Amino acid sequence: MSNYRFTELLIAKEKEYGTRFDASDLVEPFATYYRTGQRIKVETLGMTITGTVGITSGWKPVFLLMRRRTDIGSSWTLGASDKLIAIQFGRKYIEVTK
Repeated sequence: MSNYRFTELLIAKEKEYGTRFDASDLVEPFATYYRTGQRIKVETLGMTITGTVGITSGWKPVFLLMRRRTDIGSSWTLGASDKLIAIQFGRKYIEVTK
C-alpha cells in the first residue's frame, strides 16, 4: 500500500511540474501517512515528536511533520535520517516493527 501511494504521489507531481519535478527529498515510508490524517511518532534530531504528515508545494517537495491540526506550515521536515517509531490508533500509539 505504501508503494502504491508513493507512486501515485510521484505521478501527480510529475504531471504538475513536468521535467522540473525532483523527488530526491521525498522519503517513501512517510507517503503512506500523507493525506490520511493519521498521527505518527517520529525520532528526529535526537527527539521524539508526533504529528501528521504534510508536504511542501513546488517542484522539489519534502514531507513535513505537522504538529497540530491547525498548523498550515511546519519547521519539521522529514528526511531519510528520520525514523518512524509508532502510529496512532485511537488514543494509543502502536510501535512500528521493522
